Amino acid sequence: MKINDERAIQFLGEIRKPLLVLHKAILDHERALYEKEFGPVTPAAFLQVLINGSGFRWLNPLSTMIANVDEILDDDEATSADRIGAVESVVGLFSEDLPGNIFLPRYRQILQNSPDILHAHGQIAPILKSLEAG
Repeated sequence: MKINDERAIQFLGEIRKPLLVLHKAILDHERALYEKEFGPVTPAAFLQVLINGSGFRWLNPLSTMIANVDEILDDDEATSADRIGAVESVVGLFSEDLPGNIFLPRYRQILQNSPDILHAHGQIAPILKSLEAG
């Protein structure tokens, strides 16, 4: 994947909102499953479960990556290498090629079970694909 700085800025700008939508769809899905098993919880209590629960560790790479994309888009001092690195981390998260990708197996599983997650993925996939073409 060869991209220049301009393309990196465009990509990060385009994918930021779909990533947030995806993240929320996943959280809603996981919370519904959790509440089915353990009963209703407040948002604050569920946040603690997300942070401390080993069952949700698979979500960390997505959360971290979104924070990183936000940070780089907002940082006037960010370099071209920072932006291209952020693009690579986004692409890597959804890629088979990333060794030890803890996000993808569970993501694949729930993609089949949630129309909202599937819809959010449908917004992300063409943006990812546009890089391959580029």
